Amino acid sequence: MAYIEKQADRHWGFAYLRPRTEKKVAEVLAGRDVPVFLPLVNKARLHHGSKVVTQVPMIPGYIFLAAGDQERNELKRSEKNFVHIELIRTRAEEEQLIRELNALRQFEILAQTQEVHVNPGIQRGDKVVVTQGPLKGLETEVIRRDDARNAIIVNVTILEKTVEYPVSADELKRITS
Repeated sequence: MAYIEKQADRHWGFAYLRPRTEKKVAEVLAGRDVPVFLPLVNKARLHHGSKVVTQVPMIPGYIFLAAGDQERNELKRSEKNFVHIELIRTRAEEEQLIRELNALRQFEILAQTQEVHVNPGIQRGDKVVVTQGPLKGLETEVIRRDDARNAIIVNVTILEKTVEYPVSADELKRITS
């Protein structure tokens, strides 16, 4: 989808999905002729010594779609990967969402040639849990962000000593209080 615009008899909104199902759901929606936007970014990793670049969702767990009420209800019934579908019904809010989606599309295009960091909303002082890697399960506090390295600095304090360690933002989940 090159440019996102208002769809007749449909409202733009977002869907929260089961983990790691974004691409599959976007494919299903496209097959049903439901306008869908899944912003992707390149992610490089080493696999057996070789650099492998894959495209991952810019906003994990979410896709954007335009649907009518009947389509929304049918999708909720027939597609098990949907957790929640929220359609924006007021004109002003939908227009704002469409502007934001088009801006997000520009970032997606920019990310093909330049590095773009997605801020997961984790800030200094937030309580987080490490979800993967050697510190998996650790609950700690964010000390600072290091956006140049796409890392969040977390710490452990023991015996009046503080140990700081950079963790990828992708490996953290904010703990709501």
